[in-house]
Amino acid sequence: MTVLSMRMTEREYESYFERVRRGLDRSVEKILRQKALLDREVVYARPDGTPFTMPASEALNVYLAGKGERLKR
Repeated sequence: MTVLSMRMTEREYESYFERVRRGLDRSVEKILRQKALLDREVVYARPDGTPFTMPASEALNVYLAGKGERLKR
């Protein structure tokens, strides 16, 4: 049974997707921390789809700064 086929209340739906979002946030932070410890780079894409790389330590700082802003809202 998928989320789309289940009958969920709005509250259950919000709770479910909040748990998914938190899990994704933890995963991103974990991989950025691991790559930063290994002095690796990560690949991102610009809005036009052009790939670019940046040090994982810099990406982690940007990610954490954005996460802090999101938590303040």
